[in-house]
Amino acid sequence: MIKLPRSLTFKLIVAFLGVSLASIALVAILSWFAATSEFSRFVGQQAQDDFIVFVTDYYGENTSLHGIDQAIRLRVDKSFNDPLDRPRFFPFALATPDGVVVNPNEGYHLDDQVPDTLLATGTKILKDGQVIGIVLPRPPPFPRNRAQEQFVERTLDTLLISAGGAALLAIILGVVLARTITRPVQDLTNAAQRMAKGELGQTVRVQSSDEVGDLANAFNQMSADLQHADQVRRQMTADIAHELRNPLTVIGGYLDAMRTGDLQPTPKRLDAVYDEIQHLEGIVEDLRTLSLAEAGALVLNRQEVSPRELLQSVRSRFAPQAAQKNIALTVEADAGLPKLNVDDTRLTQVLDNLVSNALHHTPEGGAVTLAAQARENTIVLQVRDTGEGIAPEDLPRVFERFYRGDKARPTDEGSSGLGLAIASAIVNAHGGKIWVESELGKGAAFFVELPLTN
Repeated sequence: MIKLPRSLTFKLIVAFLGVSLASIALVAILSWFAATSEFSRFVGQQAQDDFIVFVTDYYGENTSLHGIDQAIRLRVDKSFNDPLDRPRFFPFALATPDGVVVNPNEGYHLDDQVPDTLLATGTKILKDGQVIGIVLPRPPPFPRNRAQEQFVERTLDTLLISAGGAALLAIILGVVLARTITRPVQDLTNAAQRMAKGELGQTVRVQSSDEVGDLANAFNQMSADLQHADQVRRQMTADIAHELRNPLTVIGGYLDAMRTGDLQPTPKRLDAVYDEIQHLEGIVEDLRTLSLAEAGALVLNRQEVSPRELLQSVRSRFAPQAAQKNIALTVEADAGLPKLNVDDTRLTQVLDNLVSNALHHTPEGGAVTLAAQARENTIVLQVRDTGEGIAPEDLPRVFERFYRGDKARPTDEGSSGLGLAIASAIVNAHGGKIWVESELGKGAAFFVELPLTN
């Protein structure tokens, strides 16, 4: 059994051809019936007019219709040897005004008396205003002579040729149109198959502004996002390896030296090993927290928290560090601000990271401000400093994992490079948003907007 192709192109071609050929066939059939019907009506009317002219002439020569049936046949026989060429007016029956048939046909015999009801439906023949006869009605179709039959045949041939030409054109247009429609889809398929083989960054040309064009745009955006995600994944893997390598190297170096006897296991050296282990545990815990937050599995123990008290608590913890660098650490928040329904431990983790960053990048004699203000259905917390600011090219990436810009990530010892990424994930888990505004040399301001309703 022949197995037909199942491609979209083939299906579209079949659909186009099915609709086109059905339409062409319908138009051809209707045109044929309309043409033949109209031509038959025309032939019948012309035959009747010729018949009336003949009867009128005969009556003018003989002053009666007596013997007209013989005159009709005699004229036809003498003028046309081939019966197919004869005029077709002889099928009409003719009656006198009083209803006596003087020219018979297949429906009436000679000298039949036509009922008045049928006589009233006939066509009256007038001469000098006087009714000289009545042509009795004959149902179509009217017989056609050879020339008329040839005309009908030529009409049919023309319709068939036109239908065939239209069908051929429909096939060509169907193939072209189907391929035009499916070419972008095929391009998308090829690009997707290449991406499945690991060739990321594939793009397709957007050739239209319709649904297919929207699909191409969506594919290009998806491809770009996948390539970016892959780059981030590779960079994150390299960063994790780098973050883990340093403490592992320190731990391995100390233990190896102690094992070989080059170093003695003094409390100071054991404390250094312990600190590196704590650093490793911090990295692992940060990665776990970030993974839970991004997966939507981070448990939040929500409770009512005053924004002002929250900021003052953070200030109290960092006040000694700020004092050591002669940095003014202040809080700007009204006591009457609406309370937030949040996990205060997680939110404190966010603010601690922001304040730690701000203090790290603010020079001696600078200022770090913790502020809170109410907006419509939200509270906006702010941590701003008078440090060196963030470069414009770093601003879009400050919340990426392990990204380190001049301001985006602290570079002090013990940092995992995940602080702002975790902060962003925790804020998102609360249904809020976090962003940064900065200019080089003018400090930076981090904003945390949280909804007032749970």
